[in-house]
Amino acid sequence: MAKEFEAAGIPVAYITALDALGQSVGANRIVRGKAITNVVGDPNLRPAEERKLRKDLVRTALEALQTPVEGPSILA
Repeated sequence: MAKEFEAAGIPVAYITALDALGQSVGANRIVRGKAITNVVGDPNLRPAEERKLRKDLVRTALEALQTPVEGPSILA
């Protein structure tokens, strides 16, 4: 589906803990998440720390959307 969005001119930032999965679905902007079981979070952190982690991941994804890329790129 990422390829279809990109072809229509809509950038996609795919947050995943598995870089190869992002590449296999055709995402051009891959943002590395925390872990397979908790991609955008960490239940071992205190609430304030987890909130910061989540904000940082979303900011990275938003920055990735503004980054021009040629083919799959991992933006950590």
